[in-house]
Amino acid sequence: MGIIKKIVHILAIISYALIIIYAIVCIPMIFGKHPVVVLSGSMEPTYKVGSVIYYEKVSEKELKEGDVITFNANNNKMVSHRIANIDNGLIETKGDANNVSDVNKIRYENVRGKVGKLSIPYVGYYIKMVNDNLTLVVIAAVIILVSEFLISNTEAFDINKKNGRSEEDAKNKK
Repeated sequence: MGIIKKIVHILAIISYALIIIYAIVCIPMIFGKHPVVVLSGSMEPTYKVGSVIYYEKVSEKELKEGDVITFNANNNKMVSHRIANIDNGLIETKGDANNVSDVNKIRYENVRGKVGKLSIPYVGYYIKMVNDNLTLVVIAAVIILVSEFLISNTEAFDINKKNGRSEEDAKNKK
């Protein structure tokens, strides 16, 4: 039982750490900053693949050339690129690593928000893995944490045996 208890305890500590990391990534949402995982290299070296970046909703008037925005592309996927030009309500965007601007211009209605300065490298790989396998991850974490709780509480149930007394002796002393 000792080795199993140690393994479950280590897995529980890892689970707690991973839950805390996920929560830290989500905390800025309280302040209106939404996390996005960078999935392609189109914005390198500004934002590396696997980074988490944050966007915040802004008015159309606040957008200017040079700002990085997150928007819904024609294929309903979110993209974060830099504004190359704004002309008659149409926004031309371009990835920093791309040689040419994006083919399709977008309207403000498709803009999710302006990307801020905060970028957390590599954590996006973890966030994407959790989001892609959320049910499995939650089930695994619950099993590990419940097991940790149950195993740690077995000592409390055996307290009289550890003190060298039987349950009957403990009852007689009362």
